[in-house]
Amino acid sequence: MSEAEDVLQQLLSAKFRDIEFPVTKMRASIAHDLVEHKYWGVDGARVESTGLAPWRFSFSIPFINGLQPGRAERWSDLYPHQMRRLSAAFQKRSNGMLQHPEFGLLLCKAERFDMDWDATRRGGVEGDISFVETTVADVELRDETPVQVVDIGALELDSPFGKANLAALYLSRGLPLPDHLKPASFSFGDAVNKIKAVADYPELLERRAAGQINAVVYNAERLQRSVGSVRSSKTWPVTNNVEKIKAAAHDLQKNLIAGRRNVAMFTVPHDTTLAGVARQLPDASVGDLIRLNPDLMLRPEIARGSIVRYYVASRPAA
Repeated sequence: MSEAEDVLQQLLSAKFRDIEFPVTKMRASIAHDLVEHKYWGVDGARVESTGLAPWRFSFSIPFINGLQPGRAERWSDLYPHQMRRLSAAFQKRSNGMLQHPEFGLLLCKAERFDMDWDATRRGGVEGDISFVETTVADVELRDETPVQVVDIGALELDSPFGKANLAALYLSRGLPLPDHLKPASFSFGDAVNKIKAVADYPELLERRAAGQINAVVYNAERLQRSVGSVRSSKTWPVTNNVEKIKAAAHDLQKNLIAGRRNVAMFTVPHDTTLAGVARQLPDASVGDLIRLNPDLMLRPEIARGSIVRYYVASRPAA
């Protein structure tokens, strides 16, 4: 085969956590997650797709001394040096950047690493390694955020144990029903959804978010005042959730003010992944990129020319 026909020489080298390794064979797999709904006495099944499964990548690696690197490869001393470096990198539990020869930089979890020592191969060992692409960076589990507390409280106030329960108590005692307890009155759930949407486009909707937070607090206080006329053991869920919402909304307003940051635009120069964009913007975290650009989660690749919002690092005043 002539050099012109050997298109594989144009591929990138394979790396994981910047540790390069040779490849004799590689496989990339993609699949749909499917659920089969089967019924008694009915042939076949109704098949439902629940989403696209993550990419899986596997490589056959010859850690055999004496091999010659390809055009794009820079590895040396494959056994034992490079094999042990890759083994150490593989054992880290956090996400890592994989440079795939065909698909470029990808954020992955290391899945499996098998190595075989064979008496007939005296120059080293052969290995098989696999990775699974992940769409977001590792996150630390935390307590409920103010938005989550407000969201849960809003669901409770909109539920039969909230406004509807208060309205029933008013009617059972022959009291006139206030407008804010009528079925078509203020929806806490709708207001909270508008607040949550601000995480997507904070630079555009910050003032609107503050207004929605104030509206939630105002209407929660109206409910709280209504409890006084029909106070009983049945009204405690309303009182409890109103107090939670008011406290969380106060924290949310403080976070909104403290979290104001400048937002800039970045034009993607070539087809890449979310992790690839993050590497080109050292000051931007993957989490912030997702919050500012939720549409990026809808597809595995980010096309050339796409506009990506990111937070600009604040500069100290001169």
